[in-house]
This record gives sequence, structure tokens and C-alpha cells, in this order.
Amino acid sequence: MNGGMDKCFAYVWCEAFMHKCFLFYPALGVVYMSNQGLPVAFLLLFTLLIWGLYLMVLLSSRKNKVNQWCCITGFLLSIGVLKEYIYYSGFFNGMQIQFLGVGYQMDDLVNSILTAVVYYLSIPCGVVCGLYFCHLDRDRPRIFHILKYLVFLPAVFFSILYPWGETRTVVNANPQAFIIVAVYNLLYGLAITILVVAELVRTRNSVLFYQRKQIALFFLLPLWYWLIMIFPVHLLKIEKFYKLWQGNALIILCLFVYYLYLLFNKGIWGLRLDRQYFDWSEEEVRFPEDVRYIIHMLKNETAKLRLGTSLIRELDITEATDELDIMERSITHIEDFVQRSNLCSRELHIEPEYVEIQPLFEAVAKEAAVGWKGMVKYEVDKGSSGLYCDLYHMKEVLCNLTENALDAMGESGTLTYTFQVLRRELALIRVTDTGHGISENNLEHIFDLYYTGHSDYSHFGLGLVYCRAVIKQHHGYMEVKSSTDSERHGTQFTLCLPRRCRGAGRS
Repeated sequence: MNGGMDKCFAYVWCEAFMHKCFLFYPALGVVYMSNQGLPVAFLLLFTLLIWGLYLMVLLSSRKNKVNQWCCITGFLLSIGVLKEYIYYSGFFNGMQIQFLGVGYQMDDLVNSILTAVVYYLSIPCGVVCGLYFCHLDRDRPRIFHILKYLVFLPAVFFSILYPWGETRTVVNANPQAFIIVAVYNLLYGLAITILVVAELVRTRNSVLFYQRKQIALFFLLPLWYWLIMIFPVHLLKIEKFYKLWQGNALIILCLFVYYLYLLFNKGIWGLRLDRQYFDWSEEEVRFPEDVRYIIHMLKNETAKLRLGTSLIRELDITEATDELDIMERSITHIEDFVQRSNLCSRELHIEPEYVEIQPLFEAVAKEAAVGWKGMVKYEVDKGSSGLYCDLYHMKEVLCNLTENALDAMGESGTLTYTFQVLRRELALIRVTDTGHGISENNLEHIFDLYYTGHSDYSHFGLGLVYCRAVIKQHHGYMEVKSSTDSERHGTQFTLCLPRRCRGAGRS
């Protein structure tokens, strides 16, 4: 008698609590008012939403065990929504199958098996995630490896005792079995919560506390909503609330939006994205403001270092000569980096003038290839030997390409400068070498900022960025062809330029 009164009281209290929830969260009322819960299409969207959220969790830090097991837990819980979609969409409607010698309706069998996966496997995966979250694998590795497998023993027991093909009907057909499964899930949920909360308390004064608190929110909130709306509601047989667990869709959606917000602010799960605005119609590389600040800082500090080494040299300390040489080489290296960075980062202004190409080629070779033992060739169209360009910047471009070519060839090889007029208004400048060539994997990155194929510290990955910016400012473009074949190896850079820049006079 008292047991019946207690059950009645719990039923009335639970229903009153749900009605209050509807006042604050009207979206839950949509699920409550429908016998089947959300429409079939919404069930599919709900499933995809869960997959999207936990896939982002995994991609945030793929090697992190907490991320991995949280993703596994989320995907297993999503099967609860997926099975509802498969069942109510009539995907296997009318199909029959033999399973372990027993005949089943296909839709009932699939629903039962997927229900077993959710009830038996998802929650122990959550416990493993909790164990990783509190670093038990690192602090108590022996205990961790035992618990990691031990938490799955009840799932093995249930799989043997309660056939997977009849899980869907266990609520009504075997209430005692459902009580055991419910207690198992609720106790495991409590264990997960204790592990997570204990870790939060332990690290409450740590700089990691904020991140751990956000992780706990993403992990525990949808988990406990699911646990409460599935097991207590079914144990109390409040049929009108059987589909209220689908209100988790609203929680998942809010977490999804919150996740995107955190990505662009303090970061979440090991990933933080940075917003950078650019003109999508432009191809040029623009330096971020923080890089400009670093360049400015390096320029000021190297000036102080240069002054300091000069003053120390004036003291004529013989024992410090070698160290001063090392310092000055480093300062020169940084100054060179700053100079090249400034050249790339500032806005280019060109002053076109008529330039004879043959003398320009010779001046570049004399400056950049001095002392080189290889062969230099010039191929310039007769009768069309010049174009309008900025002499300073064009010379810098050709010097950059020449230095790259000499690096690729070593002490010998053939360096070829070519100038060709395709038609009256269009000219091609080519710098060709017989070096080792550029591999296909590297070829697609050579114009990336700070990318260099060299392992030494004399290359900064800025030269080709600058070259392309100059050619673009001349309203032209660059092309590169390269081969690493043993018989025909080498690289060719082609500068396609208008012979007359805008605003320039005629030749």
C-alpha cells in the first residue's frame, strides 16, 4: 500500500516538474505533445547534429584520449536517435529475418539491437572518458588498465542474460531486467560525474580549470538529461513523457552554437581558431598585424644589440672576439630577416619606366651570380628588348629568382635568362636553371608565407611572396614549372607582364 502511494507521489511530482519545464522551455512541449516525439525528418537532423558536434570534439585534438572517448560516447548515444529514425521512417517495414534461429520483423530486430548498444555500451565508454579526464591513466596506470576493461563486464553480462533481439520489449516484458539496466546506467553516470567533479575540484586553482569546466559541461549536461529522461520516466511508467528524452536536441543545438563561439574566443577541447579578415578578391599575401609588430620590435632590439657589440669591441677584449663574431653574425641574420619582411609587409608602390632587359639581366647576373662557376645564357628577342616596369623592384625579383636557381644548382649548371614578346602588349621573362628541381608536394607551397624548402637559416620563405606581389602590382602573374627527373631536372619561373603599365608612356 505504501509502495503504491510512493509511486503515485513520484508520478505526480514528476509530471508537475515537467509542466514547469515547459513554461521555461516551450520547445520541449513539442516533443511532449507528440506520441512519437519529433517528426521523422527531425530525428535524422538530430542524429546529424550529434555527429557533427562530437566529430568537431574529436578533430579538435585527435590524439587526446579524452576527446577520443568523449566522441565514442557521443556517437553511441546518438544511436538512440538513429534507431528511432530507422524505426518510424519504415526503413525496414515488412522485412523479416532469421536471427539466432528465431524469426523477427527486421525493424523490430534492428531497433532492439541498437537499443542494446545504447543501454549496454555507451555509459561504460563514458566512464573510460572520465578516467582519462582525471588522468588516472597517468597517475595510477595499473589500476587504470584494470578498470578500463572491468567497466565493460556488466555489458557482457547483459548481452548474455538478455537477448539483444528482445531489448526493445524488455521495459514491458521483463520489468526487473529493465530496473537492473537502469540502475547500472544511473550508477555509472554517477561514477562519471564523481570523476569529473573530483578533477574540477582538484584543479580549481589551475589555469586549466576554465577549459576543464567547459569540457565537463559538454560531457555531463546531455548525458544526464538522457539518463533522467530515459530511466526514471520509464521506471515510473509515465508514458506521456517517454519521448521527452528527444528534448536533448535543444541542448545539443545550444552546445553546438556555444562550441563555435568558444572556438573563436578562448578555445575548447584543444582547438582555437583565429579570425583574419582579407579581401577575398585579392590573391596577395597580407601580413597579420601581430607579425608587423614583431618585425618592428626586432628592428629596434637588433639596433641596441649592434650598438652593444660595437661598444664591447672598443674595449679590445681579446677573449671575447669569437663570441662577438657569433653575436654579430646572428644580428646580421636578424637584420636581413627584418629587411626582407619589411619589403614584403609594406604596401608596394611602383614607378614604371622604360627598361632595357638585356642590361638588366647582365646587372642581375653580375650581382647575384658573382663567383659562380656555371654558365649564364641570355635569350632576348631582337627588336623588342624592353618594357615598362619599376627598375628597383624588378631587379629585386630577378635577384631573388637567381639566388634560388644558384642554390638549386650548386657550383655548376646552366642559368638562362629569357625575354620574349608574345604580342605587342604582352611579354614573358623567364629564369631557368638546371638544378635538382622542386617536388610536386613542395611546389604547391612555394608561395606560402615563411615556407622554404631549405633547412639552413639563410632562407626565410619571403622571397617568392615578395616576387609575386611585385609582379601582381605590375598587373602580371607568375608561373612555375619544375622537374625532378634525372634526365630533365630543373626549374623555370615565368613572369607574364604587360609591356606598358597603366599610366606609363609609349615606347
